[in-house]
Amino acid sequence: MTQALPQLADLGNIPADYVHVRKNIRPADLLTVPGAIFKWYDVYADDRDVPKDVREEAREYLAAEAAAGRLELRGEIGFTLLHRAGDKYFLLVCVWRNNNEMWQGLFYKDDAGFLPYPLHEGVPRPTQEVVELDATSHERRGWSRYLQSTRDEAAKRAYLDDLCRGFLV
Repeated sequence: MTQALPQLADLGNIPADYVHVRKNIRPADLLTVPGAIFKWYDVYADDRDVPKDVREEAREYLAAEAAAGRLELRGEIGFTLLHRAGDKYFLLVCVWRNNNEMWQGLFYKDDAGFLPYPLHEGVPRPTQEVVELDATSHERRGWSRYLQSTRDEAAKRAYLDDLCRGFLV
């Protein structure tokens, strides 16, 4: 059955002044917290690097949340994306759960520090920006290789050593 497409003039419009730019992705040291180990990535535009103090603040926040039991982690492996978007920072915390599912927590930084991104009932929640999905695709492929492996210590290390670098589009 062929379905007629609706008129698209009012759907999916992007402001004319929006310019899509590639972003850099840079791995940092692994982060181990109670219940998980994370690959760490900074995501930023060429002219807007992630400052070291913001990275440290984000890492300390996650460690404190995990230690206090406010971040549910179940002996998992995952990755984080600390994304600088202009003057804003978003922290995506992703774990591989139930064998083959990626579960994500979303946080943002304001003047008080990092906080969980607010939920609004009935409103779709932002998940990932296009460039973040590019990094997640790298991680998804790595986790698929892990799932198809012997899933032993060496395979876990191979996943953790497989880092996304360069540019995201």
